[in-house]
Amino acid sequence: MEQKPIVNSDLIGSFVTIELPGFGGKHKPEKCRVHYLEMGAGEPLLLVHSIGQSIYTWRTMMPILSRYYRVIAIDLPGFGHSDRPYSLSYSMDEMADVLLMIMDALHLPRTHILGCTMGGMYAMYAMTKMPIRFDKVIALTPSGLSKNYPLRIRGLEGPFGFFFRESYGKKHFKKYLPLFYYDGTTATDAIIDQYFSTCDDFASRQAIMYAVRNFDEEPVIHAVANCPHEVLILWGEEDKLVPMDKLFELREKLTNGVYYSLRNVGHWMHEEKAEMLSEIIDRYIQYREA
Repeated sequence: MEQKPIVNSDLIGSFVTIELPGFGGKHKPEKCRVHYLEMGAGEPLLLVHSIGQSIYTWRTMMPILSRYYRVIAIDLPGFGHSDRPYSLSYSMDEMADVLLMIMDALHLPRTHILGCTMGGMYAMYAMTKMPIRFDKVIALTPSGLSKNYPLRIRGLEGPFGFFFRESYGKKHFKKYLPLFYYDGTTATDAIIDQYFSTCDDFASRQAIMYAVRNFDEEPVIHAVANCPHEVLILWGEEDKLVPMDKLFELREKLTNGVYYSLRNVGHWMHEEKAEMLSEIIDRYIQYREA
């Protein structure tokens, strides 16, 4: 059967419901519907996107990986077609716990996990909380914002984040999205439309602002450094937003990592080099299991 193209639609996947603790535990748990898409059969492989993304970011890579694995891509709460919960602050602890809750809802007692950029940090942090539930952990350019990000994006972190939240429109997507690729022409109007479609409302922009503001990689790096579980970290050598210097910094701090860089690829390597990256990931999983 021919696989239909992945687009940003609540009609292409399914939903599970998780319960968030609520505001400081003083209120009833808040129910949150999580949108996900599943392909293939075999060992489970959970895909975790970054802030402001959705399962759409895996549109090219997911069908390739599904040749070998039962691939499950999720829209994190606050993004894509999942709910925008009021009680979620998008802290690192909360996002790691959310991943474990989603695994429970999907009946995944143990899984491989692949996260891109900030989603890679969430995945690694979840692994440190319950290592027994994870097999192979792969992170693509795991990092937060750097000084190379446009001011309009970095501004979401500061006290005037609400201003940048309200003034972020489609013209900015069109201006900045090419920076995420080695070849900026990859960011076609159709791709820009797809990404913007799940960010064009107050609740979505609010989620992005709080997720950026509450992103903190330091506790993740500390936790991973003190966890015996190995992590595969991959980087694009032509990354315009988070250059290779960050990879070298992580290598100094995370001695339990396996590191690999790809030439002629930018920040979103999974969109530009899906076939090559899928082969690397499959070889890593199979080799480490042998």
